[in-house]
Amino acid sequence: MNIPRFWAAARGEARRGGHTLALLCWGWSNESRGEAEARARESLARLVQRVLRGEDLPRGYGYGTRPLREEIIEELRGADGELAGIVTRNAYGALVLNASRALFIDVDLPPARRAGLFRRWFGEREPDPAEASLTSLREALRAQPGASFRLYRTAAGFRVLATDPLFQPGDPASRALFEKAGADPAFVRLCGLQRSFRARLTPKPWRCGRPQPPGRHPREDADAAARFARWLVDYEIASASYATCRFLECVGRERVNPEIAPLLRLHDEASGASSGRPLA
Repeated sequence: MNIPRFWAAARGEARRGGHTLALLCWGWSNESRGEAEARARESLARLVQRVLRGEDLPRGYGYGTRPLREEIIEELRGADGELAGIVTRNAYGALVLNASRALFIDVDLPPARRAGLFRRWFGEREPDPAEASLTSLREALRAQPGASFRLYRTAAGFRVLATDPLFQPGDPASRALFEKAGADPAFVRLCGLQRSFRARLTPKPWRCGRPQPPGRHPREDADAAARFARWLVDYEIASASYATCRFLECVGRERVNPEIAPLLRLHDEASGASSGRPLA
């Protein structure tokens, strides 16, 4: 899995058109802090040259084009000692399970259409988009011969966990299943880049009536770390009243690969899949 352990920032300035621009670049590494710092300096040097040439600055983070800057909370290893999963904390403070070969798919429901208002005005029953999406999703999963899946309801749609067989991020089989299930293209690119499958374990803070956390990982000064620690206590108290997904049914042979079993237990416990709590 390509989930960097070390992150470092490089800051600098460059002048353009009589103005001084403050620049910030991040570098990452799985090996050492020093390597992350070196990569950050290299990125900063390239960015300075880009400014001096009069080129546009890159916009946004580039979701799906580089690893996510997330804190590693826990590593999960299989019976063979190989890394099977990594729990990280994402940019808005939720825990995420990153799995090396346990395929997860999140499928969002389509946005509500205005035509539904007219149907309700005239007393007509509006088709439930969740029913249609669930039917389509079941068909896509049943078309996988010999495979086993677990289906969950989420606040925005549905989640799938393949319990057998194992999948490889970015390979043709997983990409084909992503496409048939209707997974978000940016999410598909990110899974390929990070060489892992992702599933959020804890609620989004705004769905629990809480703000997003202050700052971003890594929070290197004491004040930033203290403010985040206070936010985390409040978030964990609020999120304990909600679940991230609710288990619906098994599709297929109902087999669970031994490598998947511990990840399944962690996912269902941390997400509150059988808790009956409201979804967030």
